[in-house]
Amino acid sequence: MSFLQGGFTLTNKTPLPPGVTKPAAVAALHDHDKFLRADPHLTTYRPLTPTTSPESCPADYASYKVPAAIQPLHDNKTVKVYEVHDHVPNPVWSSDVASVEEFVDCADGLWVRVRSPLGVVLETTWFICESQDGERVTLELVQTLVCTCNRLLAGLCKGQVEKGWRTVHEKLVQGMVEEDRTAAATAATATLSVKA
Repeated sequence: MSFLQGGFTLTNKTPLPPGVTKPAAVAALHDHDKFLRADPHLTTYRPLTPTTSPESCPADYASYKVPAAIQPLHDNKTVKVYEVHDHVPNPVWSSDVASVEEFVDCADGLWVRVRSPLGVVLETTWFICESQDGERVTLELVQTLVCTCNRLLAGLCKGQVEKGWRTVHEKLVQGMVEEDRTAAATAATATLSVKA
């Protein structure tokens, strides 16, 4: 039945405000609580473990089938898994959707696989990319999403992503600004403590 399988790919980019550092931006992406709360449709979430949910959390990294291009930050190749509940409004009906989300922290960001009902799978990389703007280095949040799903659902899924990505990016960037301020304040306090 592969002729019924469809999907789409999207890339969305948001420039980061001047002054936000790459380490702070990446650290904000690694804060899974803040990341999950950036979803405007989120109602609840809870972490899953191989003990609490063996069907959703295989014990070995290879069973997750993370793409080879994704290089985990940690040597132990940790995958964090969450059960996420969203209230998703759409033109036809509103529904509560329970998904399983797999997170892998990477050096430059985060990789997330979302497994939702009806065979919808979203694989998204969230990376902080540097570019040269004259003499200044600028940073941007880059989201690359690949969705596989039933052909009949592709338009609906794409519409939901296109409708909400700016809100998600705004919340993530706000978290990066806050992370940068916290890191600067911590560094300033540490410097004062050393001098005292």
